[in-house]
Amino acid sequence: MIRKDFIEAEIQKLAQVLAKILGLKNDGNVDEGIDTAFEALSESFGLSREDLEQTSVEDFQSHLASKAYSPEKLNLMAQLMFETVYPFQEVAETFLILHKTAAVINLLETEHRQQSFENLARQEQINSFLNNRQYE
Repeated sequence: MIRKDFIEAEIQKLAQVLAKILGLKNDGNVDEGIDTAFEALSESFGLSREDLEQTSVEDFQSHLASKAYSPEKLNLMAQLMFETVYPFQEVAETFLILHKTAAVINLLETEHRQQSFENLARQEQINSFLNNRQYE
């Protein structure tokens, strides 16, 4: 029971951080919102900016498998990762983080059988951005 309460409190804290990030971005503080998203990923998941921007997608997927995060935490991870690169810029780091974000969303769908309209919309934005690059 204590573990469940701890996990719920942690998820609530991450949801509040995500709301703060979205508020910052809506107020025009995009860079501060992105920095806050990277900080949250580091504090809550142990994922540094360098990890996200430099490690391979395969290594990242191995990391996810070893951690066995709950679906709720994975969903928040995907949201935070998406916010670290939104609005998208055509740089290598953005493409790598988007591939990793797509991998998290795919894991939610395939392993945990969870879909949401938000994640479907994110997946569509990611695919559109990545596919547009293929045809340039």
